[in-house]
Amino acid sequence: MPSNPWLKSLNLTAANTNYALLTLMQALDKSAPPRACSIQIQLDPSAGAAHLYIGNDDLSGTNCGVSLTAGQAMPFDTTPQNLVNLSQIQLRSDTAGVQVNVKVLVQ
Repeated sequence: MPSNPWLKSLNLTAANTNYALLTLMQALDKSAPPRACSIQIQLDPSAGAAHLYIGNDDLSGTNCGVSLTAGQAMPFDTTPQNLVNLSQIQLRSDTAGVQVNVKVLVQ
């Protein structure tokens, strides 16, 4: 059974590389939930001048749904149902070795 809320830090090791959020989560914790009713993604405050891009499979440095700088966070919320499919969220940073903090809540 996964922790609820699921609160972990992920590392994007390479710059300008797309990472599947769920794959990163499950590499760290095999019981990580694949769906959620609420999720928050934060680029760690220690990330300096790095940018974090959040999007879908076609994510790039110029095509994203959200762009964050150090310390900023983006929440995704739905109704009290687990409608956020974490396998459809991609992360990308323009800097190698950045930490991304993730909070996932499951109903």
